[in-house]
Amino acid sequence: MNFKPKADIYIGDSRNMKEVADGSVQLIITSPPYGDLKDYDNEGQIGLNQSYEDYINDLNEVWKECIRVLGPDGKLCINIMPLFESGKATTFNRRVTHTVISDIEKFMDSTGKMFTLALYIWDKRKIVRFSSFGSYPYPTNIFSTFPYEWIIVFCKKGKRDKVSEQIKEKSKLTHKEWADWAVDSFWEMQPAKAKSEGHPAPFPKELPHRLIKLYSFYGDTVLDPFMGTGTTAEAALELGRNAIGYEINPEYKQLIEVKLERTKNACQQMSLSDMLVEEEKQDNK
Repeated sequence: MNFKPKADIYIGDSRNMKEVADGSVQLIITSPPYGDLKDYDNEGQIGLNQSYEDYINDLNEVWKECIRVLGPDGKLCINIMPLFESGKATTFNRRVTHTVISDIEKFMDSTGKMFTLALYIWDKRKIVRFSSFGSYPYPTNIFSTFPYEWIIVFCKKGKRDKVSEQIKEKSKLTHKEWADWAVDSFWEMQPAKAKSEGHPAPFPKELPHRLIKLYSFYGDTVLDPFMGTGTTAEAALELGRNAIGYEINPEYKQLIEVKLERTKNACQQMSLSDMLVEEEKQDNK
């Protein structure tokens, strides 16, 4: 099966993904900006110096576009963590915790086009040091730590076109992948290092790798509306999927291009190696 995946990268705002046709994407994987917790060095970024309400409203504009470009039975996978606000609407200036996930679910339900399919927990207890004090050592405003992030999977209503048996077999999960990722929905993954990735909040390639294997077929198209340095696109190309990405910060363009060019070259070498092995098998028959 000779398929060469491609990557279309757009430096622009994913609140308007006009370059992507309706229903042309089968899987979306993304980690939206962390509210006002991270500065991604772009004036137009979502979350920076915004109220929580404005942050959610801007995210909803992105989700609208995601729903538009998703095909029937397409999946939208969102990696998100709780956000904290200090002092809002509290008598004693106490921290307010927003799960965010509940507001995203509320919006998805309101569209009438999406439903929640699955939820995974990224368990960071063994790999990241957390501390949370609040009024410690005194009651009654002790804060809990949040050594977790959520990965929530939404599904667009409808039925996708039939997939050939050849594609299904090439996309098949191993029993171990299914057991480790779906049966055990608590995922332990080493976070990517901001310094090595050149981005303030990169996620590990293992995260999109798992989701692509679980929720797409070989040859499908995978979109990331908050592309960062291109980790989702990199994983997509490696797994024989087309990639589309939007990144609002032009400073990441070169990082993305270098990463994806390296990935394409590696994939071509692997494809050539596979072809030689197949030819050798045919010669030995």
